[in-house]
Amino acid sequence: MDVAINILNERAKIPIELIEACGEDNLIARIFYNRGYKNPDTVKIMLNDEYYSPTLPEEFPDMDRAVKRLLKAIDSKELICIYGDYDVDGVTSTVTLVECLKNYTESVIYHVPDRFTEGYGMNEEVIKNLHKKGVSLIITCDCGISNINEINLAKELKMDVILTDHHSIPDETPCADVILNPKLLEEGHRARNISGCAMAYFLCIALLKEKGDSDIGDEFLDLLAMSLIADVVSLNGENRYLLKKSLPCLINTERIGLCELFNIVNKNGSIDNEEDIAFQIAPRINAAGRMDTARLPVELLLCKELDLAKEMAEKIDILNSERKRVQQKIIDEAIEMVETQKKNKTVLVLYGEFWHHGIVGIAAGRICELYGKPSILLSIKDDGSTVVGSARSIEEINIYELIKECSGNLLKFGGHSQAAGLSLKKENLEDFVREIEITAEKKYFIKDTIIADVDMELCFEEISEELLSRLQSAGPYGEGFRAPEFYSSNVRVISDRKTEKNHHIMVLEDENNIRIPAVKWFGEDKSLEGKIFDITYKIGINTYRGNNNIQLTLGHMVESSGIKKVLFEGNIIDERKLAINTLLLKYKDAQIFYEGLRSQCSIDDTVNRFNIKPKKDVVFLSPPANTSIFREIIALADPENIIINFTLMPDYSFKGFLMNFLGTIKYTIKNKDGREYTEVFSQKLCVEESIIKASLKYLKAKGMIVYILSEDHSRVFLFQGNGKVDDKNIAFAEKSLKNALVEKNAYKEFILKMEGNKFKEYLK
Repeated sequence: MDVAINILNERAKIPIELIEACGEDNLIARIFYNRGYKNPDTVKIMLNDEYYSPTLPEEFPDMDRAVKRLLKAIDSKELICIYGDYDVDGVTSTVTLVECLKNYTESVIYHVPDRFTEGYGMNEEVIKNLHKKGVSLIITCDCGISNINEINLAKELKMDVILTDHHSIPDETPCADVILNPKLLEEGHRARNISGCAMAYFLCIALLKEKGDSDIGDEFLDLLAMSLIADVVSLNGENRYLLKKSLPCLINTERIGLCELFNIVNKNGSIDNEEDIAFQIAPRINAAGRMDTARLPVELLLCKELDLAKEMAEKIDILNSERKRVQQKIIDEAIEMVETQKKNKTVLVLYGEFWHHGIVGIAAGRICELYGKPSILLSIKDDGSTVVGSARSIEEINIYELIKECSGNLLKFGGHSQAAGLSLKKENLEDFVREIEITAEKKYFIKDTIIADVDMELCFEEISEELLSRLQSAGPYGEGFRAPEFYSSNVRVISDRKTEKNHHIMVLEDENNIRIPAVKWFGEDKSLEGKIFDITYKIGINTYRGNNNIQLTLGHMVESSGIKKVLFEGNIIDERKLAINTLLLKYKDAQIFYEGLRSQCSIDDTVNRFNIKPKKDVVFLSPPANTSIFREIIALADPENIIINFTLMPDYSFKGFLMNFLGTIKYTIKNKDGREYTEVFSQKLCVEESIIKASLKYLKAKGMIVYILSEDHSRVFLFQGNGKVDDKNIAFAEKSLKNALVEKNAYKEFILKMEGNKFKEYLK
């Protein structure tokens, strides 16, 4: 699709009253204006919590009846079951209710569905088993509003049901004793679109208030924040207030299970904001329900034992790696289907018989994002006759209403405007696909041009930490209050390092010769270096490997014409014969680059590819691993003088390289539980990641180690080997590694012998 960049309200004059409400900040006023918030009083409330009137639990219809029934169950020591769901919202809802009730009774159990055997929502066999266990009160969370038959069964078995949910209310509602659902509030109520966990949270707050223990409610704020972020609820009204209140509690959580999950992620960066939660933590929790069982994250969040929490967090992380592998396979197959069969359809309905139905929802989101169209991905259950699927949609199309209109062939469906789930018999699949494709074609028109909305145009010199701080002050951002996006024209890609997954790690330069790092996730297969683009982007901080620099996350890149920019126009100073001590005295203010083993370098304040900063003079104690990384470092430092020294050279001999690698592996197993990023090994040994992987294969074949690579090959999990040589693979592994090291030695000799005046040509 073509891309047209649209600067929102470019010619509109922002009202002075709105600017005043934003503390005289024109940019922040424009961000609110662009999102439809033009009333100064509303914006003032959104920016200042002291002006907001929080929703009270008693505002929800029948809250008093729910609390009375809970008090009765507690006093009578009835067995209560919390019936949850398998996604983040359901998991956090379950944990919130279990922890709250445990303050007053030990007679609490929980059930979260098995996605593969039970599907979404309640299940009649589970209801029967709960009755056999002696459960007399069921409290649903994040589910139940569509479970008419299941709740009828519970009532027939003399069990009471308090239904807490937040999904759209169907034409017929279940006969639960109490229904707590924000959709029962009047249209326009500030809390009408809260998450399932938020609904459970309000029930807990009401109970705690009745018991005189309101302070306990703060213990659930970390869970509440996670649900609000993960369930993609609209961030206005009560949701905005609740997230602002609860996000710091999540970022600074003391919950043991979450801390262990944060520790795993923190090896690659820090957890600082709602985006980190959305892209690092929530997918890991969801992965357990998608790949195994949601009991695992529930137990992790309830866990009080450090060792057990650590073990569960690691298992969840491994499940997430497997989830990503399976997900990519589905996405690749789905793209092929669209390109060969469905490209002209308004709604993309795709069926893969062997697709993992725990993953199709995420894959549907990716297909929706790629093609700008609603996407429904379907697969068959183990029974061979039931097809289940997940839908994701664009802003302009309410996918829940579209599915509802075509629901005659469905067994069950539910969801909201942007995401839904459904099931049907296999024999009805063709009829359903035909009906929903025709209905969508008649009702909606999707343009072939993507309109990329941005807030304003910037030049790079305007981008700073101060600007980012101002942007963050207007948050939190998410559904219904999207993060600010900007536009810059005629931007040159000075360097571009492409990863195995086609992520592009770039340095960009604008027309004023200002450079800034940027990343483009899932970009093109070819290098973008030297090309000129008009770009859209979000501004953030890169915390990767302890970095703390401004970085752009690119959205759209529209290629434009222009003259190719030379990477480096300064001076090359050849100091390859100078001793290190003399070198340091001569270039006291220089930035010292070194990548290799710390034991071989006595200088503490060196920099590497992850933390290098702009500097007039850059001294190279060691050569970068390859030309691409060399160019990236020069682009980031943008020096006037490059001082070549290369005193500390890596050892690329077969024996020497393996001894060094085994030393780092031993340290990793002993001090880091065997976990490390392949890129860290690459940096320490000054080689490409492909050589690290070749070395791992060789050492495994020698019986010296056992290892597992994560799905994206970014991390390795190392264990001590059993000493048994793999005769079948050892020769090939050894030959591959030796050939790779021969090439590295050739590069080493080439860079050592290159004449100083040739380096400029080399870096072009």
